[in-house]
Amino acid sequence: MNEKEMKTLAGRQMAETLGSIKQLDKNLWTIVYKNNYGLDKLLEKGCGNIMDAVLFLQKEVNFPALAPNPEHSGFACSTFNARTAEGQYIFGRNFDYKEAPCMVCWTAPEKGYRSVAVIDTTFFIHGTKYHPLHKSDKKLHAMGAPYMAMDGINEKGFCVGVLEIKSKATKQNTGKKPIITTVAIRAALDKCETVDEAIELFSSYDMHDSIFINYHYQFADAYGSSAIIEYVDNKMYVIKQEKKNGCLALTNYFLTPGGDNHDGRGMDRYEHITKTLEAKDGIITEDEAMKLLSEVTLNYQHKIFKHQVITLWSAVYNCNEKSMLLCAGMNYDKKYKFFVDKPGEVF
Repeated sequence: MNEKEMKTLAGRQMAETLGSIKQLDKNLWTIVYKNNYGLDKLLEKGCGNIMDAVLFLQKEVNFPALAPNPEHSGFACSTFNARTAEGQYIFGRNFDYKEAPCMVCWTAPEKGYRSVAVIDTTFFIHGTKYHPLHKSDKKLHAMGAPYMAMDGINEKGFCVGVLEIKSKATKQNTGKKPIITTVAIRAALDKCETVDEAIELFSSYDMHDSIFINYHYQFADAYGSSAIIEYVDNKMYVIKQEKKNGCLALTNYFLTPGGDNHDGRGMDRYEHITKTLEAKDGIITEDEAMKLLSEVTLNYQHKIFKHQVITLWSAVYNCNEKSMLLCAGMNYDKKYKFFVDKPGEVF
């Protein structure tokens, strides 16, 4: 395929991608991403900060000029893994941040696993609290969607979620290629089948946290494994569950000894999750997992910025069904279900 044909194909794919955008309610959008977003090229180049990613996207997928938004305070979140009575493995996730809609994004890379992930639209669309994509100039920002995922599941049943810790940002410098938080999440969804593969992937890059804060991650897979990755003083640490049918939970403080944030931010949420799972021997239904997430939500006025911090979405991923049960905007009366292999369809 010559250069002209490649540009024609990319233009057609972009039209299909933007044309796929749908609004399900005031809190939730969906998009089926058709373009080649060049992950392997970006990983080979290295991505040490957000502007590296923005400049790459501008070249690869016509992403518009955009200055990163430094107002990333009040980010919280909760995650856990468990299993159903039928032996399926599930991964629960609350994403707590500035009140805004979220977006469900399907991707199908030529060299990688298909996935469905969830995006906070404020990370790439600066503006209104609701309806950020009605205008055509705002729609173009959605071309960066694959690199804005906060959690997701791929066709192999591998799941990942990221959470904030109020600690200094990780800036590793060991001579490996740099990678930022959201690019690492995308790489894990595209390339990993198991938790061990994700640990190996993360360890093969120098992590550079995206903003000015520290992040840690929880993984789960269809084989019953789960693990947490944390960075303390620029060193990566791995916490694995003690047994295959065990459970891990994570909120917003270090579990690794030596971390400088053990002040218990999110301790109440962590204790409620772990006690609930222990009482049920780690066996719950998807609906019970969603109920548990609804019991550890956040909803408060930010002390500094003029916005409400809420649980933007609660997701229960089924690693064996390769599905996501989702409630957006703390509306737990409305549950949406999505499948990796059914892009754009809502159940």
